[in-house]
Amino acid sequence: MRITRSIIVLALAAPLCVTAQYIEKGTLDGVQLAYRWKHPVGKPSELHLRLKNVAEADRRIDVGIDLYYQGRMMESFEADTCLRPGMVLNGRINGFYFIPQRLTMQQIKDGGTDVEVTRTLITPEPCP
Repeated sequence: MRITRSIIVLALAAPLCVTAQYIEKGTLDGVQLAYRWKHPVGKPSELHLRLKNVAEADRRIDVGIDLYYQGRMMESFEADTCLRPGMVLNGRINGFYFIPQRLTMQQIKDGGTDVEVTRTLITPEPCP
């Protein structure tokens, strides 16, 4: 009976441990782009980006991202970086994330928020 209760508790707690999956935006010029939302307790939501260089040469990346809520553009973010072949930048781990100032966690969670990669300039340049 005790083992059964433990299994039930673990089964109920499992969904709480699942991390948000990245939403793929596609591959452009040898760089895979993806994002996910993180909602830390007591802090503002964070938009985490993942960039992976799947090309065989260095890539300089300049990206622009717009956040829309119910079809209206609310915020824009820009970033640039350089990736060596096979290199991956993951959200907060590598400092590639944004904290929206105009969107609330509730607006993001209610499904009315869209993330659009509106500008990408990817060039084969050596990384410093």
